[in-house]
Amino acid sequence: MIRAVSVDLDGTLYSLERAKGPLLWATFPRWRTMRVGRAVREELRGRDFADGPSLLAAEARVVAERLDVDVAAARAALDDIFLVRLTRVLGRIGPYAGAREVLTALSARGLKLALVSDRGAAREKLAALGLADLPWEAVVSADDTGVLKPSAAVLSKTAARLGVAPAELLHVGDRDDADGAAARAAGCPSVIIDPRQARPLDAVLAALSSTKE
Repeated sequence: MIRAVSVDLDGTLYSLERAKGPLLWATFPRWRTMRVGRAVREELRGRDFADGPSLLAAEARVVAERLDVDVAAARAALDDIFLVRLTRVLGRIGPYAGAREVLTALSARGLKLALVSDRGAAREKLAALGLADLPWEAVVSADDTGVLKPSAAVLSKTAARLGVAPAELLHVGDRDDADGAAARAAGCPSVIIDPRQARPLDAVLAALSSTKE
């Protein structure tokens, strides 16, 4: 029985494709920092930083080496791009069509809602998307947990915060190699949306209607 739903943020609640152009424009002339930062975050997927340097520290160190700048400058640039400027872009493009309606319907069914993000400023991004007022019972950031999907720990910690078993948590994401793999590793069912659909999150309601909650 599904008792809770965790929802990935970037690419699942809004279109990364729609955000790409405005973010490139907004970050000029820091576009190289943006590209390197994304590449480094992908390389760090699956690694656990709980017992060593933090995820943020590791990311800043590698980016600094590749851009030949000091670590503090790299960290400041990454925060400016992926937290401050991206949040502004999200306020302009908004969420996927139907996202609010689907999330509201999930809550109306008595399902607990959690947001799962591989970056920080999750609450700020929700506010920019106009979704912060929904009844989120947990907001889990990889910058807080020290791990990135597809680590099972991301969803195991989310289930624990919601007070449900992993098998009772349905995870929704846009990438099978990250979201789907994390769900399988944690023992959670999952739904991988198709961003090409007019209302991508409708797939969640369809999946729930085909199974017993």
